[in-house]
Amino acid sequence: MDHQHTLQLNGSKLPSFMCSGCKELGFGSSYNCENNSCNYILHKECVEHVEHAVHPFFKNCNFEFREKAEEGGFCDACGKDLLGFYYHSKKGFFNRLFGGTRYSLHPCCLNLEENILNDDGNVIMTLSHDVPSDCYHCKQKHVVRNQFEGWSYVVNSDGESCVHVSCFKDMILENLKKRSKRGRMRSFMKFTGKLVVNIVIDLITEDITNSISTIVEALASSSD
Repeated sequence: MDHQHTLQLNGSKLPSFMCSGCKELGFGSSYNCENNSCNYILHKECVEHVEHAVHPFFKNCNFEFREKAEEGGFCDACGKDLLGFYYHSKKGFFNRLFGGTRYSLHPCCLNLEENILNDDGNVIMTLSHDVPSDCYHCKQKHVVRNQFEGWSYVVNSDGESCVHVSCFKDMILENLKKRSKRGRMRSFMKFTGKLVVNIVIDLITEDITNSISTIVEALASSSD
């Protein structure tokens, strides 16, 4: 990582920022340049990257960290363009030899939490490499690119209602804009804490729409 100044962890949790590494929007904790006149800022996932990584959705794949994206590349999780830091892989030995399928992931997408929990520690949404139904937010199965679905978070109560990973991030960022001056913000990418929300009631009454909205609001709201 080529930067001449020392980076330090910023615990103030900015409402949102543009990562200088992967060129993706971020929120929550970040690493900032110690030089106050320098606006270099990175996701924690971009600073604390590993040279080689694996992901359970891609069997027999070894991802390598790269700092410069190839033109036209996109993330296999969210479907958004690769503009900076990313992880890249080719599947299997023979595919590496003969030019088989290649996969790429943003650092934050590689590190997405598998489960989102409620206040009681129960799993309410699970990360999936499939999109079992039309996305709650965009009302379609495909995202940015035609015939590309990407990953989703699936509501556990019915195993079908879901939100694209890309749409979930967009929803949280939209919510953060409304709450930018109200308390500390939690990082969705590294979210492991408990949600102080009335999600259980929503799920019991099968109010999936309200439940997803409540989850998003909780992730974007302040926490003590």
